[in-house]
Amino acid sequence: MIDFDNIKTYSTDFPTTWSFLWSTEEAREIPQEHKDQIFFLNNEASEFVKNYIDSSKMITGPVWKPFNERYFKTIQEFEVTENCENEIKKWLYNKHIPFDKYILIYGERGGQSVTLTWKMVIKYWKGLFFADDLIIFDETLNWGLFYFHEDRLYYGTDKIYDKEFESEKTREVEELKQKFFNKDNLYNDDKKKSVRHFRKKYNTDRIE
Repeated sequence: MIDFDNIKTYSTDFPTTWSFLWSTEEAREIPQEHKDQIFFLNNEASEFVKNYIDSSKMITGPVWKPFNERYFKTIQEFEVTENCENEIKKWLYNKHIPFDKYILIYGERGGQSVTLTWKMVIKYWKGLFFADDLIIFDETLNWGLFYFHEDRLYYGTDKIYDKEFESEKTREVEELKQKFFNKDNLYNDDKKKSVRHFRKKYNTDRIE
């Protein structure tokens, strides 16, 4: 069974196609010290990573505003430009994630997820933040780094998401829809009362 303690054992050889390490020839030439910190995951582990981030509800918005508006209190943005190497490395370094911390990448080319150290994220940022949308996170789900392919980085932190609260809200939404949102109850007084109660309870004007 895959978990975060054994996920590196579900790795494959370095890909035989283009990756964030550039060409297969260039990937073979990186130092062994770096290879020891990068694990391309097999299909089973990649599916595990996909399901984990999907079930978190961290990413629910459009790619130009990716984070669930109820997930993080703080969102920082960074524009990736041609000559930003010093600035982006400093920006990533200032996230205070330990260099030896293994993080996860979902959205690497071809659907293959990767686990690697934060140090390798900083080292190979040019290949990671290049063409494809991707999300970087760890098992805590307390932060997320999203790259949007139009050269924008979004870093979310200060998690405020309450999974139990959101699950209860979702359940009540479904109950409202089943009970009232049909042709026989368009102008039902009980519906109006229930909707008002829902909006007050969850401090929202939207039912979604």
